[in-house]
Amino acid sequence: MSNTQNPHDPRGTGGAAAREMALIHRILRREFSSLRQMIVEVPAADAGRMDAIAGHLKFMLDGLQMRHTAEDDLVWPLLLERAGNGAPHVRRMEQQHRDIDTAVARVHDAVTTWASDPYEASAAELLARLDAFLAVTENHLDDEERDIVPLIDRHLNSGEWENVGQQESEGFTPSQRWIVLGQLLEVASPEEAEMMFDRLPLPVRLLWPLVGRRTYRRYIESLRGG
Repeated sequence: MSNTQNPHDPRGTGGAAAREMALIHRILRREFSSLRQMIVEVPAADAGRMDAIAGHLKFMLDGLQMRHTAEDDLVWPLLLERAGNGAPHVRRMEQQHRDIDTAVARVHDAVTTWASDPYEASAAELLARLDAFLAVTENHLDDEERDIVPLIDRHLNSGEWENVGQQESEGFTPSQRWIVLGQLLEVASPEEAEMMFDRLPLPVRLLWPLVGRRTYRRYIESLRGG
């Protein structure tokens, strides 16, 4: 996506980072908490739903890392250049991303084992690793909302912020993008949903009720058991 604004435009993002980060973080908190409960409750004999849960957990972990990569590439360097006294907060974000990467790798290994060997020991190991991941991730989300989002809104312009979402989106397949949009709509208020749709390309707005909603419904029914 082209950036037609001066990269040092003092007007910032117009609050876009605060609005969009709130939605993204809402999804992350809800989905990971829900997945933990599903792992506890799913019967070992329900292989189809176990596969869906394992697949969704990996999808969420991969999506989180794609978001973090976009921030590493496109946000932190600009904030370090422009934010002055905010630099220590940015350095803390960089370290937290490294800590989360380590936790993600451990959960990935555990969920693969659990899906192929769904017994008490593998479930307990997965839950322990997921809890460790959730602890570091929740702390990161809190810090990011408090210390980093205001810096983004102040020091990045709208084009630079849009580039972050564009890079993240490119990591998803077309089908996965419908899942992401469905998740956003589930957590959004009517006003937030309208804001999102107004920014989507026209083909996406037209195809959501015809293709996207059905794709999302099938995906969610397999995950949540109808």
